[in-house]
Amino acid sequence: MRGQFYDRVFKGRITFENGKAIVVDKGKLYLGRKVKDFNGKGLENAEQVKEILDELKEDMDYGLSPKVINARLYALFMGVLHKKDMPESEKEKAIKYINDFRESLGWKPYELKYPLQ
Repeated sequence: MRGQFYDRVFKGRITFENGKAIVVDKGKLYLGRKVKDFNGKGLENAEQVKEILDELKEDMDYGLSPKVINARLYALFMGVLHKKDMPESEKEKAIKYINDFRESLGWKPYELKYPLQ
């Protein structure tokens, strides 16, 4: 198991599916192994965001830098904001999960510049 985390954390572009190493194409954002379970539909609800945050915490424990975690959190936040078919109530919960995670690290929460749509 540590080998999988080592590859993902330190090489950064490797994931595992069905026991095989898969290289994540350049330009495609890979937030964590949970993303592959979303069947290509992208984020659908706040619980999926929570699963990704749980994995990011795990990745930090394995040595992923705060800079990379911050970049992934921002990408996740933007993904939630721009997801057109995610209900507003789910977006609100997802943003709360993201901001709670940021605050647990001593970072400022994200603020919305515009109302959710």
